[in-house]
Amino acid sequence: MNKVMDIETYAPQDGDKYFFDANIWLYFYCPIGNYNKNTIRKYDSFLKKAINSNTAIYISSLVISEIVNRWLRLDFSRVKRKDVSMRDFKQDYRSSLHYHSAVKDIQTVFNTQLLKISTPLDDRATEISLSDVLSGLDKIDFNDCYYHHLAKLDNLLIVTNDADFAELDTGISILTANQKLLNDN
Repeated sequence: MNKVMDIETYAPQDGDKYFFDANIWLYFYCPIGNYNKNTIRKYDSFLKKAINSNTAIYISSLVISEIVNRWLRLDFSRVKRKDVSMRDFKQDYRSSLHYHSAVKDIQTVFNTQLLKISTPLDDRATEISLSDVLSGLDKIDFNDCYYHHLAKLDNLLIVTNDADFAELDTGISILTANQKLLNDN
């Protein structure tokens, strides 16, 4: 059974290895996400404690891809509301100054902040059973299922606000401020 713990009461332990889900990184760094300030505060407080403890924070290429893609899609939606000529992400947005500005913002955040506090993690694709990952798709999306198996393999504590993580039981540890996730476990 998954072990779900409240991020506000959990104290980082020496040697803890954290894997922050894309939603948490977006809370911290994506200014156009319009995220709940109280939710951000809870995770930010934990991040500061983790940084000041003898712990490690990991990020995978899959999470980086999720962050970049979500950030660009959020910006596209924002631009599209203001500019009627901006209809198609690939045809209109990618060649626009808005896109290039967003890419520059993303690069700056990764290079000056996010990658300074996290360590890239090998996705271990050759060691994780794809059939096990695919068997969880009736409950959660592919990436979240993959993160479950990666966390199990590398003994990572997943930090997320995504309630879907409760849908798959792989015996991992989850840190969250999401009341649905906390109440369901």
